Amino acid sequence: MVMRKFWLVVFIIALTACKSQVVVGKGSSGKQPDWVNGDSFDYPHSAYIVGKASASDRETAKNRALANLSKTFELKIQEESKALSDVQSRVVNGKESYTKDSRLTQNITIETDKVLEGARVAEIWQDKKLFEYHALAVLERSQAGKNIRQQINKLDESTRSELKRARSNADKLLAMAAMNQAFKQQMERQNLQKTLKIIDLKGVGKPSQWNVSEMRGELENQLLALKISDEVESSDLSQLNRLLKGAMSRAGFPAVKGAADFKLVASSQLTDVGMRSGWYWVRGKITVKLMEANSGKVRGTHTWSFKTSANSKDVAVSRLVTKADKAMKDDMKKVILDFATSVGS
Repeated sequence: MVMRKFWLVVFIIALTACKSQVVVGKGSSGKQPDWVNGDSFDYPHSAYIVGKASASDRETAKNRALANLSKTFELKIQEESKALSDVQSRVVNGKESYTKDSRLTQNITIETDKVLEGARVAEIWQDKKLFEYHALAVLERSQAGKNIRQQINKLDESTRSELKRARSNADKLLAMAAMNQAFKQQMERQNLQKTLKIIDLKGVGKPSQWNVSEMRGELENQLLALKISDEVESSDLSQLNRLLKGAMSRAGFPAVKGAADFKLVASSQLTDVGMRSGWYWVRGKITVKLMEANSGKVRGTHTWSFKTSANSKDVAVSRLVTKADKAMKDDMKKVILDFATSVGS
């Protein structure tokens, strides 16, 4: 993917520890920085995005300030408890940098990308009277905007290429794969645009030339245009044909009769586990494979696995069928799109 998302237990960010950046109060005589209870003169709103926080220890204050900075970008933050924090510091060219491991008092899990590159803790102030640390995290608007625009440009370039493939490829599955890829890229771009509008003081960002709703509609039309027939190859479940037809209809491509481009072939395997602790257990597998109608070439395979129990075999099997019906209806559209994407990759 162009936009490489990764999970960080905490930010891994270079922190500069120059005297002009770290302010330590000295008891009641320590001067409180302006940003503790208001805006920062050195880091104005017009040029910086900021995050502030306080805590009883220095590292927690810094981590919380960075987390609060990230909230500005509507990132997903999850706080997990029962973790500790490891901080390794080193000095290079007179600058102190910190690398934090996955042990944190409040584990802050952030789903993010390169948008926050350049974020740093600019100032720390200790209120010795209240035994509390205050931290100010900052990110230059110009740097954040540059990071996002670079990603947007890459997504737009890739979208343009995928749309060209989607509208020119004679293979319906490959064409749908390209359209699905273009759609997902513009969904990513849409989120980046929201973030960019937050950074952009004018609230404009960089609007897309494509309409995501129209792209979704075009993808749905391509899916509907797929002529797919249904077939049951082998089955221990008498209801499998009904399950297959129902899932195909829910996914948006009802099974066709007569000439078809593809056929979706289903098979099932039921295993009688028997009685265990007073309950009757059964296991089941349902597999579907998409094949070219003419050549028989398999374009994708997917398997669902189920396990159910009841006070009798018949009831256990009935429960398995119910679970299979829901899973197939929920998943079938994604399964076919995954077939298309894997073929096109």
